[in-house]
Amino acid sequence: MGYDGAVSYQVLARSWRPQRFADLIGQEAVVRTLQNAITSGRLGQAYLFSGLRGVGKTTAARLLAKAVNCAEGPTPEPCGTCVSCREITDGVSLDVTEIDAATRTGVNEIRDLQEVVRYRPTRDRYRVVIVDEVHMLSASAFNALLKSIEEPPEYLLWIFATTERHKVPATVLSRCQELEFRPVSTALIAERLLEIAGEEGFELAPEAAAMIARASGGSVRDALSLTDQLRAFSGDTIGPDAVAEVLGVPRRERILALISSIVEGDAGTLLSALREELREGHDPTVLWEALGRELRTLTLTVAGADPSSELDGEAAALAGRLSLDAWTRVLGLWLDHEPVVRTAAHRDLALEVAALRLSRWPTVRRVEALLREAGGTGGAVGGDGSRKTGPAASSAGGGRTASRSAGPAGPAEALADALWNKGLRQAAGAAREATVEIAGGLATLSLPAERAPLARILEQRLDTIREIASELWHVTGVDVVVGSAGTVEDSLADEVARDPGVATALEVLGGNIAAVKPDGNGEASGWN
Repeated sequence: MGYDGAVSYQVLARSWRPQRFADLIGQEAVVRTLQNAITSGRLGQAYLFSGLRGVGKTTAARLLAKAVNCAEGPTPEPCGTCVSCREITDGVSLDVTEIDAATRTGVNEIRDLQEVVRYRPTRDRYRVVIVDEVHMLSASAFNALLKSIEEPPEYLLWIFATTERHKVPATVLSRCQELEFRPVSTALIAERLLEIAGEEGFELAPEAAAMIARASGGSVRDALSLTDQLRAFSGDTIGPDAVAEVLGVPRRERILALISSIVEGDAGTLLSALREELREGHDPTVLWEALGRELRTLTLTVAGADPSSELDGEAAALAGRLSLDAWTRVLGLWLDHEPVVRTAAHRDLALEVAALRLSRWPTVRRVEALLREAGGTGGAVGGDGSRKTGPAASSAGGGRTASRSAGPAGPAEALADALWNKGLRQAAGAAREATVEIAGGLATLSLPAERAPLARILEQRLDTIREIASELWHVTGVDVVVGSAGTVEDSLADEVARDPGVATALEVLGGNIAAVKPDGNGEASGWN
């Protein structure tokens, strides 16, 4: 007897399948289109329902079959109680045929089906054929369908459903009215789960419902299946801890704590919290995706682009700590690292590195502020380190600024501007440090001995400098001159300038090496 009881249980996804158009949540546009077509008598001969799994495509197809064959119809809302409606619900109607193209892909199955549809319905108004996962049909099977869906008899209605519309041939698409089913919003799914929990008599915490809804990815059926799984795990009381343990979904307050560490630039706390989540068995990709979803919600809320979202006190306070520009940049940095975390061979390590980089963005903002203060009109440095404005930004070294005076630019400044406009930022910074003398058709760029590394930078771009000098000053030659013989510091400066990391920093920030301090062994101990 107990075994029979277990078998009789029907999963939530089946027992709560919508039996009216009004119960089909999140697909208002589709429902209105179908109901208007029925009411106006302009029903299509073939429909293609496309969209994510579990959003109501097959359910809508059955509801449409009920609506056109209902004893009270055709009606925009089937009664659900007449013989035709009950038979369609039970899947035993002789006039409504439902096939799964995933298992009946060949042309012979389609030809057998065409033999059936040649005959008028036995009792109802329409013979309805529902083909689920139609993209799985073979090319020959699609070809066999073309004539039937282009010129069907007046009693025949084709309804195709697919999760992969791009695999359906254009010849079939052109013969169908297409309706796209959208992913259902998290709020609607959570509301539906709470309603079902109340009707079924089990306890579901609102936070747990929201976590299940987010994990479902917009699929109502997936959300109901996850709820069944959680009921099997924790009985009739489902809380957020159970969801986190079973589904591997991190709790929202922990994600908010991670974001708070990012806002503060607290890399230590951020890494500790991430490692704790990983020790609890959470997948790195799931963690990163959850972080991105919350960052997106905060950004949209600050922008006022998602007025429907209601943040609790903690999230609202966190959203107010940064401007829209700052949130946008943090979200952009998250997006830059998403493919790395998702595809890396060592995803734990990739997650930690990505989080560390994300936590460094406050430092970048401080550097920007310093550059703006030093250069007056100097531009910002983006989250990726790229310069945002032109050569009026300050030179990073030497304490000199490159801001222009009110009068005409001097020769060095004019050369620096031209080099900057050609994308040669490092050479532009070096030129700005030089003294330019023009005499006898020759432009001489002079640099003191301590600036010897800058002279080498200019020499590497000498051909370009000659072209610019010819246009600016109508000279035929350019010479780069360094002052007195180099010292130990000059040699070390040359060594530092050749360092790949230093070269990259100079190229990105557009600065110069101001000085190199040798240690007791004659090696470079620091540079600024």
